[in-house]
Amino acid sequence: MKLKDPAIRGYSRLMWMRQILGTVLATLPVLFVRCASVSPKRAYTDVASRVEQRGAKAPPWDTLTPEDATVGLRVRALLQQPLTLDGAVQVALLKNRRLVAVYQSLGVAQAELVQAGLLANPTFGGSIGFPLRGSPHTALMGSITENFLNLFALPLRKRLAARQLEQAKLQVGAAVMEMNADVQEAFYRAQAAQQRTDLWRTLVSAEGASSELASRQYRAGNISELEESSRQASYEQMRLELTRAENEALDAREALNRLMGVWGGDTAWKAAGSLPGLPPFEGHLEQLESLAVGQRMDLAAAHAETEATLQTLQLVSGTRFLTSLGVGIQAERDSEGNKLAGPTVSLELPLFDQHQAQVARLAANARFTRAQEEALEVDIRSQVRGAQNHLLASRVVVEHYRSVLLPLRARIVALSQRHYNAMLLGVYGLILAKQNEVNAARDYIDAVRDYWVARSELERAVGGRLSSQRTP
Repeated sequence: MKLKDPAIRGYSRLMWMRQILGTVLATLPVLFVRCASVSPKRAYTDVASRVEQRGAKAPPWDTLTPEDATVGLRVRALLQQPLTLDGAVQVALLKNRRLVAVYQSLGVAQAELVQAGLLANPTFGGSIGFPLRGSPHTALMGSITENFLNLFALPLRKRLAARQLEQAKLQVGAAVMEMNADVQEAFYRAQAAQQRTDLWRTLVSAEGASSELASRQYRAGNISELEESSRQASYEQMRLELTRAENEALDAREALNRLMGVWGGDTAWKAAGSLPGLPPFEGHLEQLESLAVGQRMDLAAAHAETEATLQTLQLVSGTRFLTSLGVGIQAERDSEGNKLAGPTVSLELPLFDQHQAQVARLAANARFTRAQEEALEVDIRSQVRGAQNHLLASRVVVEHYRSVLLPLRARIVALSQRHYNAMLLGVYGLILAKQNEVNAARDYIDAVRDYWVARSELERAVGGRLSSQRTP
């Protein structure tokens, strides 16, 4: 049957539009929220995968919150056994509070991505008109409006938020890589400091025996007071050097403790073994600059920041003249029962603020981030060259000690022992030869430490472990 009554036709159109709007509003949240999750677990899994591809370590997802009971158990298990380099890195990744704080940026960026995929809530408005000056008519009006410009800008906003999440993942990955390198250097320094202290104790013990012998000989009248005093002064000087070495070892341990984020009884760990020997070869180092530029996550994060700034500029530039477009339905009923319904549109007029200042600021910020990215690339290339030079020079020093100085000192000790047995050399000459051998061993430890620190710096500059790059 055809509806001819205008009131009936208006009511029918109102109900039809109401059903359409209700269907749209009910469907949109399903479309944009169904797959949304504020949990950053997937993002961190991606970060961990990238870090491990570069030869570094990343903690498992279930230990990223310091309140997790498993963190304390894992840390305690690692510290109760002889602490290795890998163990120290794992403790730092679990317990270092600054790094745990960096992890939370993934949650922030993931939440921003979810927010970017949501439409703004519709706006409901209502009003009532009362009669004035004797007019018998009243009116009821209601409207529901949605800013559909948000719908048009939604893809751009989501791409921007995804880029920012990618930037956050790269920044977290860079922080994890940096922590790996920091702990590696600190562990090598702690190992070397302990070895140096042990050698100083050997020297002090030998010098103490020499000083005691000199005192007896002086009392027996076999040496002068000058020689006895010289031996005593040498012994006291070595005791002072031992005290300094012990303090340096404590400082090195505390530097590692700070990175691992431990205190109290957890600081009583014992390092396993001593400094490792040098690898037999360094492999091909000529392509490390290109490798660093390709895999440094801080450089990739800087590039992502530049891209995010450009996307923000694109979003603002594309909507600067049309920042708010409200589309909805308005219905009205007066006191006589007349009903009216129809679409409503609200539009912001860009008369005074056309967002030109915001566009200019974003354009300048894009140029700034691009320049920062290019400067970082130049710095990375320089860091790789400098670290590579230090590594090769340190290797030369270690090999010279190992192949020339240490064998020579050992030969001198052997010859001094022969001369002493043949009564051609005094006991103090033999002790001096042994002291010089121990001093050379102590300097060799410093050279090996410098090599591994230089290697850690090169790995930091390259953005990944070098083991996979070495070839026979």
